[in-house]
Amino acid sequence: MMRLAVWVFVGLLVASGARAQTLKPACGLMTQATAAAINGAPVSAGQEQDHPGDNNQCEFDGKGNNGTVTVEEDGPSATGISSADMFKMRETTPLQGMTVTVLSGIGDGAYFTQNGTIYDLWVLAGQNLLDVNATQPQGAISGLQAAMAAAAKTALTKM
Repeated sequence: MMRLAVWVFVGLLVASGARAQTLKPACGLMTQATAAAINGAPVSAGQEQDHPGDNNQCEFDGKGNNGTVTVEEDGPSATGISSADMFKMRETTPLQGMTVTVLSGIGDGAYFTQNGTIYDLWVLAGQNLLDVNATQPQGAISGLQAAMAAAAKTALTKM
């Protein structure tokens, strides 16, 4: 039985470094159909998960394979690291065993990483950082990178 977990992380920073007044509902960044395409199997409707002062999340629970798809929107980093710096750091200092593939045509920069059965698509778009993450213990579903790229492109238009 394949288990899949997908997270979309949006780091929303404002130029002044001040926390945004409110975050957009995270379920608006991804549809149930998009989550199912990433999951490779049907998922439940998204459920908004509010984390006051931190982030908003939307969770889509997989049916049959116990997969989970999560969309997350964050406010400014408490550590003061900008989205651009976080993006560059993840690209240039990958974890041991991680492969990094630079992609074009998504946001201001994008790369796809794989570390064992963990897959990430990181996208920089202005002051926003988007992460689509999939964990697939049975190996990647066919078309995973394309499904993650399509989800990221759509999410960027809604941020």
